[in-house]
Amino acid sequence: MWKISRPLGRGSFGFVSLAVSQPNDDESKLDLPSLVAIKSAEVFQLHPFQKECDFHAKLHDYPHILRCFGNFISEKNGFLAYNMILEYASGGSLADRIRCSGGGGLPDYEVRWYTKGLLKGLNHMHKLGYVHCDIKPHNILLVGGSSCLSFNTRRRRLTLETVKIADFGQTKKAGKMETDGQQDKGRRGSPLFMAPESVLRQEYEPWSDIWAVGCTVLQMITGKPAWKCDSETETCSILYRIGFTEKVPEIPSWVSEEGRDFLRKCLVRETKSRWTAEMLLGHPFVSSRVMMREPMRKDLCFLC
Repeated sequence: MWKISRPLGRGSFGFVSLAVSQPNDDESKLDLPSLVAIKSAEVFQLHPFQKECDFHAKLHDYPHILRCFGNFISEKNGFLAYNMILEYASGGSLADRIRCSGGGGLPDYEVRWYTKGLLKGLNHMHKLGYVHCDIKPHNILLVGGSSCLSFNTRRRRLTLETVKIADFGQTKKAGKMETDGQQDKGRRGSPLFMAPESVLRQEYEPWSDIWAVGCTVLQMITGKPAWKCDSETETCSILYRIGFTEKVPEIPSWVSEEGRDFLRKCLVRETKSRWTAEMLLGHPFVSSRVMMREPMRKDLCFLC
């Protein structure tokens, strides 16, 4: 079926591997890429895995949503596994890209480009009535992108990767209260990206995703998590700060005025004052034309 090449990482439910199609099997007749990502989990986790696969189908083939090509059940050493065939993100995750910055953050044009793609994907999800519930750099994948020399101008032309939202293991229908076996009576998402209303009331709606967008963009800009913490900081301390104080993540004074205003539209504690993904797509931070230059960094260092 597929030959596993190497591990790529872990998701909410299961692990992900790079796989190469085998030329002699039936799948080679299908219109599938030669490289795919196989997300696998043992069959006892079948329900959340099937839910994630269903969400992929409901979100359709949208340019900023990671594609799912199907699923299958496999057996190895007497254990059954449920597998999803996913689009391979050759550019890694946004978390990888931020890590490559060495703590200095990404170039301004990259932040704007990736933010715009993320908002397009979220706007599509929200209009269909779904909430991702776990937006963070690890769940934003980068597909494609290239750097080539233009013979007419003798200048290097850079094409940035396409942003793809991935990992729908915690996705839910907007406006619907459900736990589906989530830990801590329905708590979803990653603490550093959770919105105040999610901590206080376990409320997960489109505006909660927007708070997570603000935390993600701030991390792209600074190279560091939106909330100041270290390895010794306990999760309960972070959740208390988010849910039971009036604090919001600090925006450094050196961030551009457009960037600061954009973040203020996301990182506002009052949900009714938070902008929607559609509104944010019209904000100058992502809608204005940005001069793109060859990045002064080690390209693709996450492959090293």
